[in-house]
Amino acid sequence: MKHIFIINPRAGKEKENISVRVRAYIASHPELGALVFNTEYCGHETVLVGRLCHIFEDEMIRLYICGGSGTLCRSISGIPNLSMVEVAFFPCGVTNDVLKVFEGEIEPFTNMNNLVAGTPMYLDLLDFGFGKALNFCATGYDGKVSSDVNSLARISIGGTKLPYYLSIIRNFASFLTTHYTINADGQDWSGRKTMVTAFNGIVYGGSFSPVPNASPINGKMKLLLYESQSFLSIPTSLRNYKHGQLDKLGKAVRLLDCADLTVKMTGNRKMYFAADGEVFDLKEHGNSYSLRVLPTALKFVVPQGVALKEQCRDGEGE
Repeated sequence: MKHIFIINPRAGKEKENISVRVRAYIASHPELGALVFNTEYCGHETVLVGRLCHIFEDEMIRLYICGGSGTLCRSISGIPNLSMVEVAFFPCGVTNDVLKVFEGEIEPFTNMNNLVAGTPMYLDLLDFGFGKALNFCATGYDGKVSSDVNSLARISIGGTKLPYYLSIIRNFASFLTTHYTINADGQDWSGRKTMVTAFNGIVYGGSFSPVPNASPINGKMKLLLYESQSFLSIPTSLRNYKHGQLDKLGKAVRLLDCADLTVKMTGNRKMYFAADGEVFDLKEHGNSYSLRVLPTALKFVVPQGVALKEQCRDGEGE
């Protein structure tokens, strides 16, 4: 197996030099025969991974993605043949929410020795056509918030959650509904929505867990459709949303299980689309996207003894 490390030296809060740390580990473990690359710009991961998979197309590759959830998303999106690649995630980002479906969450993945000795678990992916996500995909208010988080994270000194709260406050005025044409598994759910969010994981934004029983192994996404509420109700609504108390939001929220989804925004407003925190411009896609679950498509490396949280095991063993 070929061991390849992809490092985003700009991930997280830059309290330490990630590249130096990882390269020191590789130098002390020559038996791995590892290759290591630093990304030079946003999206470089996708290009690097595509080229490396082509070069080593006849042998199994294990990619060690050293960065945040966005780095992981962009890297996975560059894999042309998922059957020939294992993906390990060394979390160095702002939130690393993709790991919060696991018992122990982020901490077990921060030990490089345990990660190297880990074995793959098969996880679902969300394929949106021009990329793939492991945790969530969002349109509307969620997408607008995500579009501001990265810039706010660079100036934040208050921890990992602050950029998301700042963005939420900053975008209160954007808490407006838009008409979407929505089809989920052949059913029409079109109408005016504030948010259209699909979950494969259970946490995003550092601490928001509106759907705590989403499962990355059951071949379905949790689709949350959030309709409009009054501006004055936003603080209370977001608090209930954050803690998964969707019943308190009444008819404003509808939660569905589906495997295929198409979303198109009508009108001239900009359509914000976020996948694992990465924001994409959908103008060239006609302000629309299609999303489908790729069941157990990703060989995701987990340290020995690490398992999915109990509420995320729906479909396990089927």
